[in-house]
Amino acid sequence: MLTKFQLIQTATAIGMAIGTLTAPVLKVEANPSIPTMGQKNIPATQLIADNAATKPRRYSRSIALGAKVDTVSGASEISLAEHLAAKGVKFYGAYWCSHCQKQKSLFGATAVAKLPYIECAKEGENSQRQLCMDKEIKMFPTWVINGQYITGTHELAEIAKLTGYTGSTDFKYHK
Repeated sequence: MLTKFQLIQTATAIGMAIGTLTAPVLKVEANPSIPTMGQKNIPATQLIADNAATKPRRYSRSIALGAKVDTVSGASEISLAEHLAAKGVKFYGAYWCSHCQKQKSLFGATAVAKLPYIECAKEGENSQRQLCMDKEIKMFPTWVINGQYITGTHELAEIAKLTGYTGSTDFKYHK
């Protein structure tokens, strides 16, 4: 018998194959044992199909594969992304994770291309699912900074401080 998560994965694969994705509305529950810093942390294992009698939502193929970042990077965002890559920081996420998309949008499109991003979703582009499982990544986004796992969406100034970034912090966007 398939789990709800496996059913959602199957529906995603079928939807991508035909060019559209029809999926039940998802209810996301936060893990109350983890500090949230003003937003919900989303464990991938706690995605639960909503049992309410709602119509399925239709998503285009591009959204199913992960939304493109449409914000513009400034010099500070690009410099921070380069710093993170040089320091060996890792950003684990999933294409379907709205919090990961929010984190990426804080950097802007140009800086995102320089981020040390690791895709954990099996269907995601350049998926490194096994690495994510080996590293026991259970929530998205997860930052690994100096061996410490930090979950959730964070302000760029906070990431800069945690990594010892000393460049300009004139970041364009805020949570």
